[in-house]
Amino acid sequence: MNNLHRKVPRTISQADMRLINRSAVVEYLRLVEHASRTQISRQLEISKPTVMRIINQLMNDGFVLSIGKDQSGKGRHQELLALNKKDNLVIGIDIGGSHIGAAVINIGGEILHSIFKDVVWGDTDKNIIQIESMIEEILVSVEKENGKLLGASIGIPGIVESETGVIRLAPSMNWIDFPLLDKLKKRFKFPISIENDVNLSVLGEHWYGGGIGVENLIMVAIGTGIGAGLVLNGSLYRGHHESSGEVGYILPSIQFLDNKYPGFGALESVASGKGIADIARAYVDSSKTNHAERKWEAADVFEAARNGEKWALEITSQTSEYLGLAITNIAACFDPEVIIIGGGISNAFDLLIEPIKERIAGVIPNVPRIICSQLKEKAVLLGSVVSIVKKVMRYSVIIEG
Repeated sequence: MNNLHRKVPRTISQADMRLINRSAVVEYLRLVEHASRTQISRQLEISKPTVMRIINQLMNDGFVLSIGKDQSGKGRHQELLALNKKDNLVIGIDIGGSHIGAAVINIGGEILHSIFKDVVWGDTDKNIIQIESMIEEILVSVEKENGKLLGASIGIPGIVESETGVIRLAPSMNWIDFPLLDKLKKRFKFPISIENDVNLSVLGEHWYGGGIGVENLIMVAIGTGIGAGLVLNGSLYRGHHESSGEVGYILPSIQFLDNKYPGFGALESVASGKGIADIARAYVDSSKTNHAERKWEAADVFEAARNGEKWALEITSQTSEYLGLAITNIAACFDPEVIIIGGGISNAFDLLIEPIKERIAGVIPNVPRIICSQLKEKAVLLGSVVSIVKKVMRYSVIIEG
């Protein structure tokens, strides 16, 4: 057997251990809001001198500040420490099929300034100029704040090579093996992270939304396409090819075998916003009803279903069945505590997801909680904060096996 390509077990160096301890301190302060050095040492089981060294470094870097003395109880009042949420800023960029959003956000999750503009993908040079212009425009807002810019994170609807910032495949933008990070680094000198948009969404929900305190959660975003982001054992899971969340390629039934699905996948063809709209238009064209003059979108189908129109109810019922199969399979494979539904389709949660929750009870051994996104359209932007904090801080954690 050829062992040359096996991954060699890795030991922990002193430098690794310092990163792990620092990350643990930052994570603890993020979760508890404030604590003394003694509390941190006791709760994390790290020596007091180590905690003091880490805190001094974090304070010098502006990540941690003193918020006064602990006035509770008797005895010596200890200094309380907290993350400096207000003065550490991140630029979040949310790139969609028809828009670009940009925002200045502090690491407490407060959106300070935001701009949104429509975009038509196709002319790559023009599109890059648009992205750069958005960053330049939002930088003006950064300069108005008395804070430090940690970096910018950009969410892309496609498969992203996170280390190099190369867009392997983004069908809605017509980008294949596109070196976005290299192009942006020529103009901007602060740290930039390029990430799949649903990965950012699940990171945002984990820190600021419906996934707070949850170690295993999955975000399923259903919009123009369908994608998922996975946080397993508290960490983002990417997969071998960094395409772990491409659930739009799930086959909804055996009839989808032996077909080719370039760009958008089989599940997306019947259960995404685009898929629902395509099915509706095909129905309207074949039925020759008075609906033919209308340009149907998924939202119109949901409106018709709520108005009791039989054809629209049939489409939403079929969509719910396809999504139910996908969600059940995802839950059976990963056993998450929570599945969060986001994207534009989350606005039809009552029509699509509530029936699923009823029908999968008993189908799998452990049915997760299925909830609607709390952050909605802010999820990608807030996930940008998490992405940059982890990049700049070089977050390191131990996952017990």
